[in-house]
Amino acid sequence: MEKVLFLLMAFMSLAVAADCQNRVTVHPDGRIEYDGEAGNRITKLGKSEVIDHSALDVVYQHIIKAPTYSEPRSIYEIMEVGKNIIKYGGYSNYRLDSVISTMDSTKITNNDFGRLYARWRGPNAVKEYMFTNLAERNITFHGRVFIDNYIYNEEIPEIEWVMAEGVDTVCGYVCHEAVCDFRGRRWTAWYTDDIALSNGPWKFNGLPGLILKIEDATGDHKFSAITVRHSDRPIYRDVKDPFTIERKEYNRSLAEYMNNPAGTISGSDLAPRNADGSEKKLPKRKLFFNPMELD
Repeated sequence: MEKVLFLLMAFMSLAVAADCQNRVTVHPDGRIEYDGEAGNRITKLGKSEVIDHSALDVVYQHIIKAPTYSEPRSIYEIMEVGKNIIKYGGYSNYRLDSVISTMDSTKITNNDFGRLYARWRGPNAVKEYMFTNLAERNITFHGRVFIDNYIYNEEIPEIEWVMAEGVDTVCGYVCHEAVCDFRGRRWTAWYTDDIALSNGPWKFNGLPGLILKIEDATGDHKFSAITVRHSDRPIYRDVKDPFTIERKEYNRSLAEYMNNPAGTISGSDLAPRNADGSEKKLPKRKLFFNPMELD
């Protein structure tokens, strides 16, 4: 059901750009294909700008458990560390951007992009990303609820860590244990003194070394570094005009949508309709969701 809803949303978002005389096919792998002339039109890629250059990349495996799903989900995320900016987001998004950056964007058709999207990003891509400004000590968080893009700003949180005695090895680095309570969850982190960076996945920071592994006490969320590598790649920021929102308001809106997507879609202009024009009734089911923040 979750994948079907995703494909429905992708179809509705992209179909508005299609000519009404052209049929749009949504394939099981998430690829959207236009028939006729629309498929051969040059696609309109979003604009982006370079805001820093990454010197270090860390790829994390993020394993998530959701209350109403029997199987956990494993996704991959990447932290790009620049001189002034740290970008954290989905690794599949990073790969798609990397592939497109090697291509002539003036020759990418709608169907070309559909194939690239399905191969490199796919329906389970992370839709949230964030920028940590080290000089200004703040975080700019980008998220999405249904088809709306949101942004909120907050100061880099001050996390009160308690050092523990555990030692582990992650990605070949000797790591030390630390524990904290942060926004409704208790976390155990493993950081290395060998990389003098007081950051880690997501919003975690404040330890005397890079956080390579961290998990919450319930086992709902677990981050483990699988790759640490030097980099010399631009850090990009999409040029968008999102809605500005407060952190807790965004979290509340996202939870409402993820717990009942049909409630958001029903009654909107994007609701699916029957042949007679009446609105189709969508089943009330929850998407895969377990928020990081519970406060």
